[in-house]
Order: sequence, then structure tokens, then C-alpha cells
Amino acid sequence: MYYIEKIPLTDASFLAGSIGEPGPGETAWAAGTHAVGAEVIRPGLHRVFRCAVARTGANTDPPEVDTASWNDMRSTKRWIPLGPITRADGKLVHENRVLQRTDADIEYHLQMRYANAVAIFGMAGASWVVEVYPTTTSPSPVVIRTGTIKAPAYGYWDYAYGQRRLRDRVLVTDLPIYPAAKVVVKITGSGSQLRAVRQIEVGKLRFLPGVNWGGVQAGLRRSPRAYSYRKEESDGSSTTLLYGSTYDMAGQIKLDGKGEDDALVQLRGLLGKGVAFAPTLAQGFEQSLVFGTLETADTVRDSRPLTTIDFQIRGLPT
Repeated sequence: MYYIEKIPLTDASFLAGSIGEPGPGETAWAAGTHAVGAEVIRPGLHRVFRCAVARTGANTDPPEVDTASWNDMRSTKRWIPLGPITRADGKLVHENRVLQRTDADIEYHLQMRYANAVAIFGMAGASWVVEVYPTTTSPSPVVIRTGTIKAPAYGYWDYAYGQRRLRDRVLVTDLPIYPAAKVVVKITGSGSQLRAVRQIEVGKLRFLPGVNWGGVQAGLRRSPRAYSYRKEESDGSSTTLLYGSTYDMAGQIKLDGKGEDDALVQLRGLLGKGVAFAPTLAQGFEQSLVFGTLETADTVRDSRPLTTIDFQIRGLPT
């Protein structure tokens, strides 16, 4: 089992060329007149607030302080695909939101220390690109990886009615590492084509010790699932709210018993965190990449040399 140990991001991580903060259509808060329903951002908190009680220039408290007048709504556009993020109330949350544009490509230019992997989820557009520069000022990348998101049509019939191959997620590995590298992630398109992304994970590719001895065994299960809420009324009607989709993943890892202690340490560190997981790097499993939380990892010593881990990952909407 592989996973990405995410490298924490700070304001200094975002280099020129990244999605701005404020981003397109966003306005930073300033003391003044704000009507009910107006939305502003607090760049230091990376949060969008919506006015619930009309404000005037006499109201100088920022939204995170004047909580009776402002509602904490969501992450800023810059941070939408880079959660989970800490809200103004201190709670760590994952939000199922999509960053999308039709006027330009989506680009993130990030200063990363020793990152060797990138996972991208919920893509729409023509292609994805990952570039690595040895320093933040280097004029040329040392590595460029790219791929198509939706396969091109082979003719009019295929364009209008065909079921073209779609790859909405990708795991990019074996990137060169540098102490102050620039990693560029792009979702590209042409003209007014929709470009979109839901989750980006940049960090260090790790694995449980058993991956070199059997890895994830046959029987790997992926369970597509919709996030929804349904309310039944007394008159027989119902309301259904859809919050996106994902899939859960479960399976079994076999490993040498000598690596059991190391595996247990890693498993404890992964429990309950939003992480990008891949059962294997072998071909044919590219779309098995999932962003989710490790819920359980029963670890059983089968015999003196062998240990089995039965894992259950609950996918988060991407």
C-alpha cells in the first residue's frame, strides 16, 4: 500500500503564477458597508465569510471576531483543492468543492522541499501537467510529466455519441527531489473549455513495509458510493441532497513479521486523516487511487514470519 505524506503548505509556499488570494471574483474584507449576503475573504485565514447582519463603517471587527454577523462558509479559491483546512473556529474540515475556470488554465506554483509525488483528483479539461524545477528561480524544468484527461474523439460520431476514456485522477511518482524545488501543477484546456480540480496532494511517496513482499493481495475491493442526505416527509415526499461521490477501498496486505512494528507506527499516524492512497503502482490500477481516511487496519500475526493487515479506507468526495 502506497500513500502520500503531504508536505504542509504555508503562505510562503505559493509562488508567482499560483491561483491568487483573493482569487478571481473574490474580495478581501475591509471595514465598511456590507449588505446581507455579501461575501468577503480573510486571506490570513484562507476563508470566505458571508454577511448575515448588515455592517457599516462603524463595525471594525473582522468576520472571524464578529461571528454573530458573519458566517464562515468555505475555503478561498486558492485553498479549495488543498484541504483539509482549519476553519476560523479551529476545526479541521474537508470540503467537497471544485475549483473551476473557463477563462484560463488552473496553475499552482509551489515551493516544495523534497517532494517526489503528486496526486490529482477530480480533474476536468484537456490535460494535466506536473513540472519540477530545481530552485524557485530556475528558468527551465528538469522534469515535465503530462497526460490527457479525456481521450480525443476519433470522428464526429465519437465526438457526439462516443464513450470516450476519462481519467479524472492521476498519481505522478519518481519526481526528482531538491531542498527548495518549485513544483508546478497545471490543469489545461483551450478557449472556454472547463478546467476543474477537486484535490491536489503534493508530498513524499511512502509505503507500508509489506509492499515489497506481496503488497496488496488479490481481493482488493473498491466500492463506489455517493455522499447524500435524504429526508422523508410525513406526506410521503422526500428531499435528497447530493454532496458528490467517491469510493471506499478495502483489502489485505501481507508482510514479513519483522516489519510489523514499523507498519503499526505508520498505521497509527494515518488513522483519521485525509490521505491519498494507492494499492499498487502497477499498470491497470491507476484509477484505484483514492483520497480518504484510513478507518481500520486490523493487524494479525499469522505465523512467526508473516503478518496480515486488513484495511478499510473510507473515501472522501473527490
